[in-house]
Amino acid sequence: YHEPRVAAAIQLMGQQIDETISVDEIAQRLGLSMRMLEYLFKRTLNISPAAYYRRLRLQTARRLVMDTRLSLREISIRSGFNSLAAFSRLFKQYYQQSPTACRKQATD
Repeated sequence: YHEPRVAAAIQLMGQQIDETISVDEIAQRLGLSMRMLEYLFKRTLNISPAAYYRRLRLQTARRLVMDTRLSLREISIRSGFNSLAAFSRLFKQYYQQSPTACRKQATD
């Protein structure tokens, strides 16, 4: 990424997958205002920091669904979702299939 502040924010997000932090806290840690972080993400990646962070967590979850035998509850916790239902709903929204269907497809 050509914007070092966005790269730093993404690195922080990657380090905080299981214990998520707020976008506001990410901005504070980088010495930025929330508005400035939002602006930089929109300009650089055309996505909000919150949406990027959610996508990063869902990608992590998908890897765990496909590559491990961890329970879906454990995967939801490890990818920063405090509710299995919310995790499953977002996963299905993003990948057009449930975590269970995704795992089944990966093992077929």
